[in-house]
Amino acid sequence: VLTVLIETAKAVGARVYVADIVFSPRPTFWFCGTNAQNADAIKAIRQRDIHIYELSGSRPRRLEKAMNPPLHTVANYLHCEDDVVIHGLTSGIEIAFCNWDQATGKWTSGKAGVESEATQRYLDDLDMVDFLGHKLPILRNAQALAAQYNRLGPVDLVYTWVDGSDPDWQKRKAIAQNKVLDQETSADGLDDARFQNDEEIVYSIRSAMRYFVDVGQIYIVTDQQIPQGLGPMLDKIKIVDHKEIFADPEHLPTFNSHAIGAQLHCIEGLSECYLYLNDDVMFGSAMGRADFFDEFGRTRQFRSTAACLPYDSQGSNEIAVNTAGINNRELLQKKFGVFSYRKFKHAPIATRRSVMEQMQEELPEAWEATIQNRFRNPNDYSIAGALYMHYCAAKGHGILGGVRYGYFSTSDPKEIKKAERLLRSDWRRPQVFCINETLSNAGKARVKASLMDTVARLLPEADGEVVPISWREKYAPRLIPRKRRIKMV
Repeated sequence: VLTVLIETAKAVGARVYVADIVFSPRPTFWFCGTNAQNADAIKAIRQRDIHIYELSGSRPRRLEKAMNPPLHTVANYLHCEDDVVIHGLTSGIEIAFCNWDQATGKWTSGKAGVESEATQRYLDDLDMVDFLGHKLPILRNAQALAAQYNRLGPVDLVYTWVDGSDPDWQKRKAIAQNKVLDQETSADGLDDARFQNDEEIVYSIRSAMRYFVDVGQIYIVTDQQIPQGLGPMLDKIKIVDHKEIFADPEHLPTFNSHAIGAQLHCIEGLSECYLYLNDDVMFGSAMGRADFFDEFGRTRQFRSTAACLPYDSQGSNEIAVNTAGINNRELLQKKFGVFSYRKFKHAPIATRRSVMEQMQEELPEAWEATIQNRFRNPNDYSIAGALYMHYCAAKGHGILGGVRYGYFSTSDPKEIKKAERLLRSDWRRPQVFCINETLSNAGKARVKASLMDTVARLLPEADGEVVPISWREKYAPRLIPRKRRIKMV
């Protein structure tokens, strides 16, 4: 799309400038030309089978012939597979058709990345940047922000994963479980649902490679296992065994996700910025590191709309997320005098390695109480989850973020129909969604199978065919899903 934009600008005698490649939801470019040149450009772009819409607030709408520049637009090719949009508007670029103000002698744009006006002299003196194979002038605010983000380094992805059907793993679990029969565990600490594997990891990593544009190294942290079904993707992944991140072998084997999460920052070679996520969390449309880290490197936190933490535990019947949250709160009150009560969405957790190290120095008792427990325990702290996020907020390392989010529970048959929204245009699709494995019940297997059928259709191996612009009415601005059951890979 960018290639067509540059070729079109040259053909009509206009100029293109990089307006933002970090802060905006999509790479943003200024198009500086006359009204006639802008109109010719829009026509030429459409003739190249590119979809182009005006952005009105956060909503796209079809460009009408009567519209006068300036316009802020989003342009894209449409990639579909089995009537599902794989890449659409969220994978496109934004084009600001700037207006020349004769009175001020400036180019202006009402919604244009990180600058809104500039003189021609300023534009003529810009530095050049290589972006997607093109050398283009870049606005100085955009250049400064890009340099600042680049200092943060790549964003690695860290998965915790287990295959509960592995016989060797089951033997290790049985031995460990016999050793803790006289110890208290969380209500859900031993439930088989916590260890079930339905190849979610395949789709989660596929979604990351497809939609998270700033992905660095991908790590899978596991216990003497290697996921099946990843195919060529496995060449881009590093498998990290628990023994590589636990200093004391007496704490292994462990089946406690709280303990494992507490050690992720010990992965050798892990970048400063990383996302911690489970295999049931997936990306649904294009995202970048600015969705998880702001321009100062602070982590963006996605608060849950679910009920907040109870004030105290309900004893042995309390689930692990609540007991750990209450422990977190008591520790933060004791150390920093702050009261934490929020829950967070089951989404990727933006993490700074240096902040985790700092937290371990300041709150060593959280690690001491957690990593020795082989199964989820009422004494655990959710170190890599809610404790980290509350600690960041208290210390100024975290800020409130926003994300389009979908949550689908395997225990509720109503989720099957609700999940069909995933098959619609990527503009409305959740940026992140979760197929959450809840406690075992009679109908869970059928619901899980149906949800994974939807995921398989959304995340095929191929990126899909390019849909010509003549199909615009069928696919935009909304795709209606065609009901069909897809056999899982």
